[in-house]
Amino acid sequence: MTSTSLTGWQALRQQPWLLALTVWLPPLVTLLFIAVFVTGSPQSLPVGVVNLDHGAPARALQRELNASPALDLYHPYPSAHEGSEALKRGEILALLIIPADFSRDLIRGASPEVTAFYNSQYLLAGKFIASALTQTSFNFAAETGVALRLSQGQSLPQAVAGAVPLRPQISSLYNPGMNYALFLVTSIAPAAWQILIVASTVLLLGWRLEQAPLPMGFARRSRACFRVLAPLSLVLWLQGLLMLAIFHYWLGWTPAGNVLWLVAGMALMVLAVQSMATLIFSLLPHKARALSICAAYLAPAFAFMGITFPRGDMNAAAWAWGGLMPSTHYMELQIAVADHGADLAVLLPPLLTLLVFLLPFPLAMHALPERITIDPAEQVTP
Repeated sequence: MTSTSLTGWQALRQQPWLLALTVWLPPLVTLLFIAVFVTGSPQSLPVGVVNLDHGAPARALQRELNASPALDLYHPYPSAHEGSEALKRGEILALLIIPADFSRDLIRGASPEVTAFYNSQYLLAGKFIASALTQTSFNFAAETGVALRLSQGQSLPQAVAGAVPLRPQISSLYNPGMNYALFLVTSIAPAAWQILIVASTVLLLGWRLEQAPLPMGFARRSRACFRVLAPLSLVLWLQGLLMLAIFHYWLGWTPAGNVLWLVAGMALMVLAVQSMATLIFSLLPHKARALSICAAYLAPAFAFMGITFPRGDMNAAAWAWGGLMPSTHYMELQIAVADHGADLAVLLPPLLTLLVFLLPFPLAMHALPERITIDPAEQVTP
């Protein structure tokens, strides 16, 4: 087989792992994430309870909190020490301590304090539990306040106005339904897709260098690499568009801005990740080792792209690492288009940054070895 006749289409037919990474794994991974987060918001998060009062008002508070779909309070503990140990072991995600004088203070019209601890290491679960506890406790306080004022002879309007002078309402600006599937899947899927892109590119380059030597000369070598990588780029780009279609069909995801910017951004992201994969493979022309480096390079993508934790609050190392991953800048573009409907001035920085990732591409192709030997341990038979 001559070096000029080798194309990416041949590799897809001959390499089962490459075919899996580019054809059926991307939509399967996206649908898997949707299945995991299909409920849209966390349900029945385990919350431990230390009830030192055992009075009727304390039990009413527990029933009120347990009625929240997000909380599961059927985890009683006899003491705060045992509850805290369970929290440390991860058996529960939060601990609620009702003081011994809770009912007495409530009947006297005082303001009893209920203490809640939650594990903030689980960012989303911790914030969701804190929000549910705050909202439900406020509702309970309002109800008991109204009942107490009515028992003191106030009219219903007076009791309501006195007990609930101001009711706060927290709404997410770009996710009013607090749908965690919409929030998480639309960011996790591109991060996982990026890993599939880099892995398939390394496998494809390895296959090409095993079949025949790359031609000498910058122009001839560039054409040979283009013949191999272009089909893969096209298939991966179409998989990215399919991912957006899945978001829309299964999650009701509807961008506020022009989706064509995302179409262009996905094309740039595919090329940017392929550029980084080619650079890594040129520096380490061994498929298994290059895949290991690529995995280590892109594994923290979801953590460092600024979705669950703001990039502005990261330390220098995390911020720099996130900036070196194309998915970080694609997600900036996706958020600007889908959530903000931003204009071109806001979209240009992430688009230009993705273009910067393409600068090493020609140099990396030129630095590829002429050929590598086939490692029998790395061969996969159909």
